[in-house]
Amino acid sequence: MRLSLGKSKSIKRKTGVFINPNSWSLATGYPKQNEAKNKNLSVKLKELEAFVYESLNDTKVPPHSINGDWLETIIDKFHGHSKEDSKEFLAEYCTFFLSKIRSSQKSLSTVKKYHTIVNKLSNYEKHTGKKYLVQDIDLAFRERFIDYLSDVDKLSMNTIGRYLKFVKTICIDADKNGITVSKQLPFFMGFTEESPTVTLSFDDLEKIKQTKLEEEKLLIARDWLIIGCYTGQRVSDLLRISTSMFQKIQGFNFIVLNQKKTGKIVQIPIHPEVRKILDKRNSQFPPLHTNNLESSKTLFNRYLKKLCESAQINELVEGNLYDKETERTKKGLYEKFKLVSSHICRRSFATNFYGDPEYPTPLLMNITAHSTERQFLEYIGKKPIDYSLQLARIWAKIETKN
Repeated sequence: MRLSLGKSKSIKRKTGVFINPNSWSLATGYPKQNEAKNKNLSVKLKELEAFVYESLNDTKVPPHSINGDWLETIIDKFHGHSKEDSKEFLAEYCTFFLSKIRSSQKSLSTVKKYHTIVNKLSNYEKHTGKKYLVQDIDLAFRERFIDYLSDVDKLSMNTIGRYLKFVKTICIDADKNGITVSKQLPFFMGFTEESPTVTLSFDDLEKIKQTKLEEEKLLIARDWLIIGCYTGQRVSDLLRISTSMFQKIQGFNFIVLNQKKTGKIVQIPIHPEVRKILDKRNSQFPPLHTNNLESSKTLFNRYLKKLCESAQINELVEGNLYDKETERTKKGLYEKFKLVSSHICRRSFATNFYGDPEYPTPLLMNITAHSTERQFLEYIGKKPIDYSLQLARIWAKIETKN
């Protein structure tokens, strides 16, 4: 079957029906009407033609995606040969995979991440006009999917690299369940691009504390920032902290919370800087900017930039900043306040206290809830060699004293 899409484009695919060449009329483009079976075949081909044109008129895929794969899918649907309910298809296996992890012990955040990547795969199928089999997920698919996520969705390369890892995990699960996968799957890799680590030093925090502020929203943001930099928690946990989480353990006061992302219970000693804020606020934590936690997180991010700009945290540092013109993040040298977000609280805590002999890394990991020292070091942008340098400095001090 040939489908003409204008003067410069036509596509061909097999119709799925067979006929003796001697029974075909070149003049009409249909079977000769000399036998009943040929007449029936003519009717079927005309029905197929009508079905294809109807599908073409109804389709929502972009014009550039009307291709041979699209036509083949439509012909399969006409004949009822479509395996769209089969787990061999990527979309159907993704649906099965999501239902499986929803009923597992996976955290809500993990389930949400897989929902996101499944939606991306679904949108990619619509973009290309093709239904992919699980076994189609090979290195060629990887390159095309990277281009789509970068050029169409305008995602950063780190986000794309992370999504590829999720796609591979889904395919590995399919392989375990007997679904045919590409032989190239072992080489289907995600990736991580090293991102500059931006933190607020103790000097930065002191400048922020000394800055005169009048707006209540910035006063609230400052208190939460200080609390965040001395508790080492993600913003999703930071803004949930309340006095109801206080516990006294062997005479010491702790904030005991169940981390939303990891499900781990952490016990955080109350730092003197946090105590100052509590004393100032009648033993209460600052209020949220709204009654909705998600909205409060968004506003906290916004006000942090204004707060740090007011405190003249304008040292030029390397970082990634979103460029509205190109609609993607761009690495460069920027004033630090432009790079500040709520993520800076936990990272500043880990970075500021790391390397101080009074704060061994395992103690810090107990607060940040990193599972391994390698994860912790990667998080703060340090390399294992820093351990050796740390030890060398300690021994140098001992030698100086002697």
